[in-house]
Amino acid sequence: MAYNGRARPRPPLHSSASSNSLSRISTVSDITDFESYADGITTSPALHGRPSLVSLQSYDGDGPRSGSVDDGHAYSAAQIGWSSFTSYSGSGAYEPLNTAGEVSPRPQRRQSRGFGYHMASKQRHETIPEEEYGIDLGLLNAAAPLGEEPPTPIDKESPPVDLSNFSGLPTLADDAFLKRLQEQEAQGKLTGGLGLGIKVDTVTTGSKLLATSPIPEKPPWSQAFGPIGSGGKGLSRRESLKQVAQNEANKRGKVIEVIIEEDEVPNQSEVDLSLMEGPDTAPSGPGGSRFLRKKTETTEVFYPQPDWKPFSMRWPYLLFLIIVSIVLGGGVEILYQKSSHQALVSFWSPSEIPAIEYFAFKFLPTLITVSYGVLWQITDFEVRRLEAFFQLSKEGGALAAESINVDYITYFSFFRPLRALRCKHYAVAVSSIASLLANALVPTLGAACIYLSPDRETRLNNPNDEKQILVHPIWSRFLSAVFLLLSLLACVLFYQLESRRSGLLADVRGIAGLASMATVSHILMDFKDMDVATHEDIHNKLRDHRYVLLNSSLAPDERQGTNKLEAAKYNRSDLSQNPHPLMLRKKGAIPFITGIFLFLILLPVFLFTPATIVADKAPWVITALAVCIKLSWNALETNVRMMEPYYILSRRHAPPKTLTLDYTAMPFGWVAFRGLLNGHWVVFFVGFGTVMTELLTVLVTSLATVEGRVFVALIKKEDDNRASSNARDHPDDATKDLNAGQETAVSFWISLALAIFILMYMGIVASIVFLRRKKVFLPRQPNTIASVLAFIHQSKMLYDFVGTSKLSNAEMVRKLEGLGKTYGLGWFQGRDGQSHCGVDEEELLSGYSLGYDYSMSNKPWEEEAPHWFHLAPRLVAKNLCLPLFHIPIPD
Repeated sequence: MAYNGRARPRPPLHSSASSNSLSRISTVSDITDFESYADGITTSPALHGRPSLVSLQSYDGDGPRSGSVDDGHAYSAAQIGWSSFTSYSGSGAYEPLNTAGEVSPRPQRRQSRGFGYHMASKQRHETIPEEEYGIDLGLLNAAAPLGEEPPTPIDKESPPVDLSNFSGLPTLADDAFLKRLQEQEAQGKLTGGLGLGIKVDTVTTGSKLLATSPIPEKPPWSQAFGPIGSGGKGLSRRESLKQVAQNEANKRGKVIEVIIEEDEVPNQSEVDLSLMEGPDTAPSGPGGSRFLRKKTETTEVFYPQPDWKPFSMRWPYLLFLIIVSIVLGGGVEILYQKSSHQALVSFWSPSEIPAIEYFAFKFLPTLITVSYGVLWQITDFEVRRLEAFFQLSKEGGALAAESINVDYITYFSFFRPLRALRCKHYAVAVSSIASLLANALVPTLGAACIYLSPDRETRLNNPNDEKQILVHPIWSRFLSAVFLLLSLLACVLFYQLESRRSGLLADVRGIAGLASMATVSHILMDFKDMDVATHEDIHNKLRDHRYVLLNSSLAPDERQGTNKLEAAKYNRSDLSQNPHPLMLRKKGAIPFITGIFLFLILLPVFLFTPATIVADKAPWVITALAVCIKLSWNALETNVRMMEPYYILSRRHAPPKTLTLDYTAMPFGWVAFRGLLNGHWVVFFVGFGTVMTELLTVLVTSLATVEGRVFVALIKKEDDNRASSNARDHPDDATKDLNAGQETAVSFWISLALAIFILMYMGIVASIVFLRRKKVFLPRQPNTIASVLAFIHQSKMLYDFVGTSKLSNAEMVRKLEGLGKTYGLGWFQGRDGQSHCGVDEEELLSGYSLGYDYSMSNKPWEEEAPHWFHLAPRLVAKNLCLPLFHIPIPD
């Protein structure tokens, strides 16, 4: 309940009585069974009278009994008046009758930082002996009139006000108010609605829950691959109750607190004889015990477990991958069996082949293998992007090194499966291996499977002989085996994804998606003083921390102790300490650009020089080189996708939709279209280049078996015949060498021209991207959840994300655009009044520049300087002279 927009403080502490009858203790207590109460609970006004000579402190709880400000929020106990005489024993507050079969929500306890399943054993209070005298009638003089409530003094310590909406001329009172909030933030106490915790929506008892929600005999189809025994058979009553409660929370989408009543048999070695039964000869319980069983109550909170997944991770798409893999593997074997008895295509001259058949054997096999790789690439990208949330949503959460501080987006593709196996992320390991096989090995083997018979030398000596297109017996068997292996990997991935829940209600996109999930708990306090920290520093600080995803909110999980042996596996970070991605630095960009232009030079060499013998003996070599270029280009595209929102923010005054912009969550091909619509030209050209790399593989494969000198000679002969009078007497001299191959002149020159254009396009675009994005504009790469949270942990814009954890991306965009704010990346004054580096609403104090610490150049006397200069000493010049502050950079 609020008064004038401020939380009411709890009244002074009085002595208490704990009874459900008219107790004769001389003072009525306003102490309850609960540590704190949620706002909005209707209670009776407190009675104030003279102190009693007898004071019994009888309560059920571990926390302090007086209202206190904890974590930046005021918690006050409910005020109990005459209603305490008729309330339920142990409740401490009025509880209205629930006619729907549910218990009214109890006042919410202050949530712990762990946000795990909250267990709290409760013992019923023993009966307090009544005194000889009645109620102290002196209390009646201080009783409030019925229906009225005395004014309560305003608590000035923690006003729940959003400062981001404040407007008007500042006053001395406003300055003092702001200073108090900044002091609380500096002490690690969140303000303005941040860190309020997860609220319990419904409270019920275990017996009522079992009566209204029977245990399902068979689990849902989506949980058919879950743990054995999930169907409810062979479980104890407590385990069955947990299953029913969790199913009910998932069905309702609400947080449910269940009160579980259990019988506790006392220890017979320490027996109170007053609890012994009378002279009944019959056993009094299942175990024959004659001692009374105590009734104990425990509460357990169940959070909904949503299971949103992108379409490429759902069972229809995965089943489609399995079927396609089996069909392609069987199709290759069928083609080989047919080719062993009869050639796929027989011809004397390429011009005799119908256009459909020519396309079918020349381009269609490579198109199929490349498209198949794209299907796997889409799934693999989503699995890698969302694996951290799968780990956080499992029971018990996950270590920081296995969840919020893991990077599978920019990690080197060939080492990614090893990293995933080390972290026991088997879904990532399976999808990464399958994607590498589908994108690298399948197109290469596909190019090697189909060959032209006889060999090139024989065809050149006898160009008018019959030629046949056949399937290679060895390479085709390898390709079939790879397809069958991929079908098995798809089955394993199907099981991995269908037996786990993602814990997400919708897609988590951009900075806004993570910000909305981090405002409920106190996870932001774990990133204090980590604005410009490296991945190694973040890893060392969070190595022993566990985190969990509950009710679409990220939170620390301190219920379970960290296994030292488990944490010892991650004694160092595997992430790059350089603040700039590899493909945007000289170390990665220059070799890649050089490789593109070298391949552009080698392609004519393979076609028009004696080096063509290499392509004749091993045509798959050229295809393999094209695949390497494609994989490198995919790495460049991934880096551009990830960095583009932060690059826009670094240019200051970015629109609100930048916070929800996430190109890494967009599928293949759609990135280029969205970049075009948004006017982000670098993203558009790089995304369009990704589509062209797939076409490059097809074109290069078709050129691998062509003798280019034949077509050059054909042009010369046509020119000579055009100038010679004997051209009509020797019409076959210009075309006899052309019949030695399978390529027509038109298809050859078109394929060669497109391949050269694509390589030129890739080289030019990669050069432009490097020149425009080579400058470092971030203190570290935003490739992990922890890295992004460290950028925003002190941002004032987080006030706007309170209560948005369940909004969709479109709803989030509308909310941010309605605020009318702009955002930027740089140095800003945080909620604690100190200078921080990251993303916040405008106006910022300064932009970010590598090696420039605004906090030291502006107010170096306020606090000890952070050790920012060790972040990237090799990336900045030694003794860098800055406009405002001269900072020596150590070697």
